[in-house]
Amino acid sequence: MKFVRLLLPVSLLLMSACSQAELPPKAATASTVVPTQAESTIRASLLKAIPDAEITSVKPTPYPGLFEIKAKGYGTAYVSADGRYMLQGELIEINGSKMVNITEQGMAGDRKVALAAVDKKDEIIFPAVGQTKGVVYVFTDIDCGYCRKLHNEVPQINQLGIEVRYLAFPRAGYPSPIAKRMEAVWCSANPKEALTLAKQGQFITAPDCAAPIKAQYELGQEMGVRGTPAVFLEDGTQVGGYLAPKDLAAAMRIK
Repeated sequence: MKFVRLLLPVSLLLMSACSQAELPPKAATASTVVPTQAESTIRASLLKAIPDAEITSVKPTPYPGLFEIKAKGYGTAYVSADGRYMLQGELIEINGSKMVNITEQGMAGDRKVALAAVDKKDEIIFPAVGQTKGVVYVFTDIDCGYCRKLHNEVPQINQLGIEVRYLAFPRAGYPSPIAKRMEAVWCSANPKEALTLAKQGQFITAPDCAAPIKAQYELGQEMGVRGTPAVFLEDGTQVGGYLAPKDLAAAMRIK
């Protein structure tokens, strides 16, 4: 049995080559204390059924008897306290007229920590023009059509006061020919220029270096990236997919 990797099922975003989640309103919180018996039972059940899944956390959800589990490289799923039933998908709380994506809310916190831990020297940064009003992290490939469209609009994005921090996500995986080409971009003397040229279809040559392509690709997988571009805010919220500059600014509440 395999632990199936999760997709955020927002069909609109598939049109922009990547999943997107709305900014979630504040939801009811669950106790962070997991009963020892429930956690032990859940871990034992999953270890038996899915030996290769490395369970990184087991937490209660607002729904009694249902626990959130996270596994390295797989994302989030939900398991009953007896370990017999597992659900894969998004947990939505219906609170009057509001619908709160509990899954996305939990993932955003983890993403915030993960993105903050990335060394800036490993990012390819296009700074804002004038005052920096916001920052976006963009997982990118060099031969993705929507990635190229977004990159062509980076000057407009920068003019709006938004800093763009690029992270590598070769869609073909790592290792792959595209990953090798992206290593040359990150190893070049001028990564910003090299990235622009690579997105125009040019092949970049550069001496080998300790490029962070593999680490960033694995980070993207951990964060649920399934396509490029994948655009995240500093708080870990995913806002794209490709977004036009004015739409990106609106999503960031930048005027």
